Amino acid sequence: MTINVALVTSEALILGCDSIASATTPMIQPFSGPFAKDASGKELQDADGNFVVPLTNVQQVVTDVFVGVTKMFQIYDRNGTCVAATTAGMAKLNDMSIASLARDFLEKEKDKTKAFVNVYAVANSFLRFFRKAYEKDQKGTGLPEQYWSQLEFLVGGYGKHDNFPSLFRVKVKDNTVDKEFGDGECGLAWSGQADAIERLIRGYDSSLRYLVESHIGELMDKHHKNMSDSILKILKSTLDSLGKEMPKGVNTKLPTMPTTNLGWEDFHAAIDYSNLPLQDAIDFVSFLAFMQAGRQKFSRGFATVGGRIHIGLSRKGEKFNMLNEPDLTHEHTGFSS
Repeated sequence: MTINVALVTSEALILGCDSIASATTPMIQPFSGPFAKDASGKELQDADGNFVVPLTNVQQVVTDVFVGVTKMFQIYDRNGTCVAATTAGMAKLNDMSIASLARDFLEKEKDKTKAFVNVYAVANSFLRFFRKAYEKDQKGTGLPEQYWSQLEFLVGGYGKHDNFPSLFRVKVKDNTVDKEFGDGECGLAWSGQADAIERLIRGYDSSLRYLVESHIGELMDKHHKNMSDSILKILKSTLDSLGKEMPKGVNTKLPTMPTTNLGWEDFHAAIDYSNLPLQDAIDFVSFLAFMQAGRQKFSRGFATVGGRIHIGLSRKGEKFNMLNEPDLTHEHTGFSS
């Protein structure tokens, strides 16, 4: 997994990401169920008496973790248009790293006669480039398209004539480019594994919201049914005591349940993204990425977010700047005998 964070203020785009990549293997938990059932609801067993586990129980399990992966890169720099991206999802396509493919895109665009003048055009071209490599890679797995792996980018920067930064979400599997912020809009976006960030910024994460709303919905449906059954019993008992029958055409159905609105937006953190001072914005992105990495570090199992946290800065009229990046080194001079 991955954490990508993108903060758009009125004067800059700040990108943040971790540097861990994980390898997963599809596995089935054979003991916990639920097991396959026949039409009558009876659990199926094979000839040896073993319960049958359906393929819907397949889960992706992390088996290896690699540190030092490049997930942030500049993808365009021509004629006043400068664009960078972070990646989440797959780490390789056709045995090439995502960072290597991004460099190929950067070099390919340098040779074109006409330069792009806005971030959206770069993001679209970037999607077409990656979609071609993605289809080749995923078709080689033999899986139906609905089971293809996810690959997503946060793409942002400045166009030649832009006064403010813009940010787009590129989903390669869905083949879409969606605007997150632009034309002076400011805010925070993320991709990958971001439950800790969601809870801080929104007051909840998507899993928590789903569980709460599902539980409330189930309770309300159950209560609605019980109320309906109780009213019918009371009505029948009343008519029986009067020796009467229910008149024809009487509607005994209760009104449908109203839509539940818990006001989730009231829990959002009140942050003035537009006017954050630049250093505060950088520190904020760094803090969010570290928080998600810390949640993984101290949780059970493999840490799938972590390693060095990378921060990138894009400002109008300037090159994309990776902050405080270390040089590659060679420190090991041999083993002593």
